[in-house]
Amino acid sequence: MANWRQFEDRDALVTALRAGIESQLQAAVETRGQASWAVSGGSTPKPLFEAMQQSPLEWRHIDVALVDERWVPFDHPRSNEVFVAQNLLAARAADARLVGMKTGHDTAADATEEVNTRYGAIAQPFDSVLLGVGLDGHTASLFPGAEGLEAAFAAGAPTCVALTAKKSAVTGDEVDRMSLSADAIAQARHVLVMITGHEKKAMMEQALEPSSSLPIGRLHALRPFDIYWAP
Repeated sequence: MANWRQFEDRDALVTALRAGIESQLQAAVETRGQASWAVSGGSTPKPLFEAMQQSPLEWRHIDVALVDERWVPFDHPRSNEVFVAQNLLAARAADARLVGMKTGHDTAADATEEVNTRYGAIAQPFDSVLLGVGLDGHTASLFPGAEGLEAAFAAGAPTCVALTAKKSAVTGDEVDRMSLSADAIAQARHVLVMITGHEKKAMMEQALEPSSSLPIGRLHALRPFDIYWAP
């Protein structure tokens, strides 16, 4: 059964998420001397990232990695790496190490080996993973019907996998993607989903039905996670 945490407004949502993530990362630093946090891009987590900039964590001991990436140049307005660098790695959090997925390869598939080598240097399993959800039921770049989706959900899949999404209003033109695999997410010590708005809530409720085949529902069946929601 899904563990919903519902809040009256987005400020309360951000406050609760910040507290939970800080606790997880601080415990990892105290226990192992290093922590890893995998984060999503998009507009939804922006206020959380801005709040986390002021967190008194020992950021120099924290690796921030991407949950997924569009295969676009670094100067592209929809680059997740640039978004995270600009909105999270500032103020106190500027000392964190950001591990991106984009390489100089022409396609995500060509870069899989190099990206998995990068991610192999991060403390794993991830201490915390922050996911978002699209109205089509995707999370990370695990899109419904994407080429590579079943490989991304296969047991024992590598940490990072390449997928080609079906072009839609959700994907835009950027269908070539790199993503954490379902297995990499499922093994994380702490997984949170951050959603806002009534449309997303209704979609999530649908995705969690036993009959659903939407990627976010499949992931929850594989590894239950907490859902943080506010209107």
